Amino acid sequence: MYPLKFKSIFKKTPWGGSRLGSFFGKDVPADGGIGESWEITDRDGDNSIIANGVYKDMRLRQLLDGPRMNDVLGYEYRHKRSENRFPILIKLIDTADRLSIQVHPDDAYVRAHEVPSKSGKMEAWYIIHTEPGAWIIRGLRPGMTRKHLESSLGNGNLENCLNLLSVRPGDVIFIPPGIVHTIGPGIILLEVQQNSDVTYRLYDWGRPRELHVQKALDVIDFASPTRHKQDKMQPILLSPPPRKRELLLKCEKFVLESLELDVQCDIDDMRTFHILTVIEGLSKIAYGRSEAVEVSAGESVLIPAALQGYKLCPHGRCKIIKSSPPF
Repeated sequence: MYPLKFKSIFKKTPWGGSRLGSFFGKDVPADGGIGESWEITDRDGDNSIIANGVYKDMRLRQLLDGPRMNDVLGYEYRHKRSENRFPILIKLIDTADRLSIQVHPDDAYVRAHEVPSKSGKMEAWYIIHTEPGAWIIRGLRPGMTRKHLESSLGNGNLENCLNLLSVRPGDVIFIPPGIVHTIGPGIILLEVQQNSDVTYRLYDWGRPRELHVQKALDVIDFASPTRHKQDKMQPILLSPPPRKRELLLKCEKFVLESLELDVQCDIDDMRTFHILTVIEGLSKIAYGRSEAVEVSAGESVLIPAALQGYKLCPHGRCKIIKSSPPF
């Protein structure tokens, strides 16, 4: 096995921008409106295609359906799971306009109401770039109830119920199921999420798209307003510069770390797969006896568990977000 790179899958959206090409050098369509670039995905109809090595042009699902599943996921982790689908979906998001106000269900609600879907959606955002005045919405203002929200939807005052936050590069925002949220214009971010595409739109700013108001109201977490009180995650320093590592988030579906490197960094604590997304700079990933793969800003690479370890060799300063399952 070797570090796997993938072809981006571009998604045109009503709120999408045109900066993933200029910012990361991606070959986006010239007419713009690309809101999402799916970097690693194992969804029906949207399955990542490997872009390098002996598995080039094979879909991720094909690789996992074959004898290499344990090599990719790790034997222990694979046998703790009840489904074979790759557990994490990686996106880059570029907003020229605001997204819908939305909420995601948890696993239990999805299994009861969205057959054949099996997974809810837990996600986190790493803010990469912001224009002046950039904002997001995360959660409701204190004291909001279902009755308040229903009334505000009826009279057009929903925005008065929502918790608006200013954001800047480096912010990490955790969005568990049940938390109302949206992303405002002028933001580029990395989204790491549970492998699910179940979203309930509560309000869409007058755009003619389907809403899911009753399901959204059913899954919003009104009962525990302080359970996810922390609007921005506070990083925990794991090691200092020049091999700076920070724990950004650990939740039940994934773990996020930030690596800011000026010199080589050896990663030898693998028990399952890692996903590396380069935010700034360029790095070589050395593995095996003398093999290496180059990755640059905007690229994500899947490090199979079978490698057990690897070396990050940056060309100058490099910033990487590492995503992995909790283990």
